[in-house]
Amino acid sequence: MTEPAVTPIAVFDTNALLPLLVGATRRAQTLRRLWRARRFELCITPQSLVEVERVLTYPKVRRNFHLTDADADEAVETLKGRSRVLPGLYEGVTAIQDDVSDNVFLAAALEAGADYLVTQAPHLQSLKYYHGTQIISLTQFTRLFVPE
Repeated sequence: MTEPAVTPIAVFDTNALLPLLVGATRRAQTLRRLWRARRFELCITPQSLVEVERVLTYPKVRRNFHLTDADADEAVETLKGRSRVLPGLYEGVTAIQDDVSDNVFLAAALEAGADYLVTQAPHLQSLKYYHGTQIISLTQFTRLFVPE
């Protein structure tokens, strides 16, 4: 794939945000470099931020990513500082029934006019598009910038 000509607007759901914020893999490091270089614009809403903060308290997430309280706090501050924070005006999205907490990310994508909603969740990926936003995996999103 060729790199997008304009800066794409993206919304990441929690399972994509965690690797971006605190992941140690090569892909996570590449995505962080791209984000710091403003190669894509990440948008969040207060509702999506609450979901990320909630998930960062899970013991399993803390263990898997080797996170301390300070690490989790720093990840949230980084997310707020480097992202475009939208007002969160779009509520009532009910497209996903399997995991209703994922509807906040569809609402964020709608509010942002996002080009991409990045997720690892099969129930979101199965939608493929939502009101003009393409729903893709972390791997697919990374390939927009760094072909294999």
